[in-house]
Amino acid sequence: MADENHKFFQLQEYDLNIFNIEDNLSQISIKLEEKLGIEDIRKKFNMIEIKFDELTKLQIKINQTLDHTNNEINELNTTLYSGKIRNNKEVEAIEIEIKNKSESLALYETKQDQVNENISKLNEIKENYELKIFALEEKWIGYEKKIISEIENLSNHKSILQEKRKVLSKNLDKTVLNLYDSFIARNKNIGIGKLENRISTCCKIELPNAFIEKIKTSDLPIICNCGKSLISE
Repeated sequence: MADENHKFFQLQEYDLNIFNIEDNLSQISIKLEEKLGIEDIRKKFNMIEIKFDELTKLQIKINQTLDHTNNEINELNTTLYSGKIRNNKEVEAIEIEIKNKSESLALYETKQDQVNENISKLNEIKENYELKIFALEEKWIGYEKKIISEIENLSNHKSILQEKRKVLSKNLDKTVLNLYDSFIARNKNIGIGKLENRISTCCKIELPNAFIEKIKTSDLPIICNCGKSLISE
């Protein structure tokens, strides 16, 4: 293999390693943004807090209504049994009003029980979320340092490879280099393939004799029959 051809394979090795590092950096960046899912859990916690506040306000309103209705019933009973009312119709009207308010009171008491139960359940969920957020935040302190360190190491390695690539590229045929760059940028997988047992490692197709001879006699990589990459011995 001509020295120039060998250099293109070395260039491809640098590029594939760079692409791999970029993929790793992308995945790590996602982890960094997700922060172990803390923000998602915090959003759910905030929604629970809003619902909890709504139920607490409803609880206060129901309690006030119950107190008010109880007071009204007590006042009506006081009036009814005061002995001051002699009119049967008026007595009947008060009794009906007491009955209606007592029925309303029973409904509000049922609703009060439901709200109290929901508040109790929601408070338990809220406390669990608080503990979970606290635990994840504690875990994140060490995990974040590890991720940042990993990003720095990968970025440094990438810079070293890019510098090596830059130095190597200076001594390569510019026309062939441009072809290689276009191929490797297109598929992020292969910019130059090898001839192995009459088959191109790029397209996995057996090549005709005339084309194989062309590859062997060329001092530089040429475009493969498939048109998807360069090829060399």
